[in-house]
Amino acid sequence: MLKPIPSHLFNLIQEVENNIPGKSHDEYTEILGWMFSKLGLEKFAYVHLDAAPFDNAKVSIHSNYPAEWVDTYRRNSLHKSDPVMANTAITATPFFWDEIPQELDNNPEIFDQSASYGIKQGFTIPIHEPGRSFGSIHLSSEENDPDFPTIVRENMVIIQTLSIIANQHRPLEVGVESTLKLSPREIEFLRWLALGKNYKEIGLIMNITERTVKFHAKQMTEKMECTNVKQAMFKAAQLNLI
Repeated sequence: MLKPIPSHLFNLIQEVENNIPGKSHDEYTEILGWMFSKLGLEKFAYVHLDAAPFDNAKVSIHSNYPAEWVDTYRRNSLHKSDPVMANTAITATPFFWDEIPQELDNNPEIFDQSASYGIKQGFTIPIHEPGRSFGSIHLSSEENDPDFPTIVRENMVIIQTLSIIANQHRPLEVGVESTLKLSPREIEFLRWLALGKNYKEIGLIMNITERTVKFHAKQMTEKMECTNVKQAMFKAAQLNLI
């Protein structure tokens, strides 16, 4: 028989749900730090990767980890080689970092780097979304903190619930998506591309030269900050632009 959620933890969930929607980056980070501290967990990071291919995915980080480490992690795109993120990408099951399959732990040096900032043992809650986007909550402590695993296990349901709420209400990053406008011709081009037409066919349909079609493709790729026109097409579809 499942144990009922203690009233103070139920109140914590309600308070977070009432206060986190629509918050700025700093306010969101402050609320997450406050809610996990109520459980005795002082260090956290919320990480979100968009639906682009993993090597090109934009990473969003909200954390109370040392700013120097967060900046190093983001600047050097360490999510690409981080065993924690590699495991997060392929599982929906929460895990302690020492449970990561050995075949994914191909960069143990990253734990040595993070340990110098007081981040060694940890626990991750993957939150997968439709498509390939996913968020994740990462809780951590010093390596020699014997209470950390116990606190996590005793509060597992609450941690997962709060993580889902945090993911649902993450602040949107300000970027190309917020100002992106496509012309009617650009939209038409992307729609025909999405239907599987090649450049020559699109040129005949739109009554323009194949050279002009290629120009549109180049413009789309640059405007949408993508590496190729197919990626631009998928991104436009995800943003409901086509």
